[in-house]
Formats: sequence, structure tokens, C-alpha cells
Amino acid sequence: MSDVKAPNTNPHSHCASCTIRGESLLCATPDVQELVEKARVVCRFKPGQTIFYAGNDSLGIFTIQKGLVKLEVTSPTGSAHTLRLVGAGGTLGYRSLFANEPYHASAVAVDDCELCFLPKASVMEIFKCHPDLAMKLLSHISKDLRMAEEKWLGQMDKGASERIAEALLFLQEHFKHQNWTRREIAQWAGTTPETVIRTLAQFEKDGLIDQSDGRSIRILLKEKLQERAQI
Repeated sequence: MSDVKAPNTNPHSHCASCTIRGESLLCATPDVQELVEKARVVCRFKPGQTIFYAGNDSLGIFTIQKGLVKLEVTSPTGSAHTLRLVGAGGTLGYRSLFANEPYHASAVAVDDCELCFLPKASVMEIFKCHPDLAMKLLSHISKDLRMAEEKWLGQMDKGASERIAEALLFLQEHFKHQNWTRREIAQWAGTTPETVIRTLAQFEKDGLIDQSDGRSIRILLKEKLQERAQI
């Protein structure tokens, strides 16, 4: 199985037209942008397609130009858990690349995604020529670690109902235009889709949310939901 699954690539898209280059981990200066322009390939993925798989070797770094990607792991029992959600401007694969380790998680497109891929040799050459980028990378890694710690600590002593309430609030705050399936909410909250369905029905009965139009969930009483989430 290939590390990188790129069903639609476009090597001719230009960095000058990229709307998120100012947020990118690598595109810090015009000199770096020139190196990136020569080496990058733009890859497009449909919802549900896997960008790379856990256990495979890292071949390079992905920067998300458009769309949303989830990083997920599978437990020994076969349950999928979402570790992190990464939107436009975010970077994927750098930890495994610099640690010289296989991918710890799989990256899956949540919606239509466009990513800029830089192969490993090009990434190493860029950091060799621009060592100042190491501080930017360190800051990036530190923020990711903080977010992971906050998520872990927030869920450690909570039951499924509290975790689901917290998941709804987090997803609404950070990705309010995205509709989430019950399975995706379960993967983020560390529970099962069946538990999410039952809990959402209770939240709706209590007047905290509205899910009358099917897939989307509208929060009606944010403060009350925060109380349920214990935050």
C-alpha cells in the first residue's frame, strides 16, 4: 500500500496564487517560496480518501491549501479515534519526517481538500539552506503538543455524555460550517456512534440542541451545554 495516495495532482499551480502561504510552516520568505515552487506537487482528495496511512514511512510534508483533514488512529479493538483536525494553512507529516519514524496516525480528508506536497529531500534541503525555519517548526510542534495535552486532560476524567457535549462545543467553535456525522463525533469524543445518538437525543429532549433537519446539529443553550461538558 502506498504512503501517498494522490488521485489528482497538479504540479503547475503557482505559489503566488496560494492564499495561505503566509500561514504555511515552510513558505516564510520569498527565497523559501522559490525553493518550494520548484519541488512541490498539488494533490487533491475527495471526502473519505486517505492521504497517508499509519505505519507507512514518511515521504515528505503536506500543507493544506483548502479543506479539512482528520488525523486518526485505530485502537486494538478496531475503533477509530480522531486525534486532531487540521484546516487550511496546517501542516501534516512533519513529526514523523524529522523523527525518522513511520506515521503514527492516518490522515483522512473530511471534505474536498487541496494539499501541497513537498518530498523529503526537498524539505531537508530547505531546512539546510534556511536553518532559521527550525524555530518556526519548534513553535509549531509546541502548539500541537499543547492542544493534544489539553484534549487528553479534558477527557481523562469525564464520562461519555460530558465528552460528547465538549466535542459539540469544540467542533462548533472551530469548524462551525462543517456538518459532522455521529460517527465522526464519536471518534472525536472517544465513544461509539450508538452512544452519541442516544446522548444527542437526550440533549435535544433537554432543549440544549436541535437536530430536526437531519445531519446538522444546532446548539440552542451554549451555557447549559458547557455545564454538561464540565468546562
